[in-house]
Amino acid sequence: MNFDVFTYLSTLAFIYIYSRLAIHYAPIIFYYFINSNFGITGYLEKPRILFHIFGLGFMHLMFSFNQTYKSSDIPIQLLVLLVFSLGVFFCLISWGEKFKSSFSNKIRIKAAKPTANFNLSISDFQINRLYNELVRFDLIDQEETSMEDFKNVLLKDWNSHSSKIHLKMDGPTCREFFDALIKTFPNNSMTLKNLFITSGLILRPDGKKYNYNTLKNAPTRSPISKQHDALKVIFKSFKS
Repeated sequence: MNFDVFTYLSTLAFIYIYSRLAIHYAPIIFYYFINSNFGITGYLEKPRILFHIFGLGFMHLMFSFNQTYKSSDIPIQLLVLLVFSLGVFFCLISWGEKFKSSFSNKIRIKAAKPTANFNLSISDFQINRLYNELVRFDLIDQEETSMEDFKNVLLKDWNSHSSKIHLKMDGPTCREFFDALIKTFPNNSMTLKNLFITSGLILRPDGKKYNYNTLKNAPTRSPISKQHDALKVIFKSFKS
């Protein structure tokens, strides 16, 4: 391998790869700063950048080796050319359709990932009635939890609002409330844990989170809560 030929070809390879990177990423960087909605595009660009880091790393290393050692040993020259070509391959493969398609399923899954909410299917009349019944039996802190707060927590994405529900219930009552709620309105994605713990939206009278183990073990320790009769009346009204 003639050194001058290698230098000439490697220079062309560097110019081509860096030019393509500049042409591709200049508009992306520009639009990123004027529009922060970069999610799906960014998900594809990260592996592409990683491939270029490896590829250009090999290329620069081999180019520097040739410039420094100028070896006339043919096996070493072939090895340098092979590693340099591997670097070029890493850079070029990231622009192919196969590379894009290999990430397309992950991109679709990420884009279709459901937002965090309870997906509670309940009419406006029913949720108004539920709130008013909880107020009537003094099971919710009306001063800390408005009707709007109540609806936001149960119907909207967790991170789309700053509302909280402040209940006036102990652990066993909360567990009984949860069981009655998902039984009365079965179309939902609620679990005991995401309702009271993960979401961070349902709070005790003192403003702190409920203890998950207390809620989970409540049916064993206290099969009938202190507010059993009140909850029975509240949810029975939805069956009539």
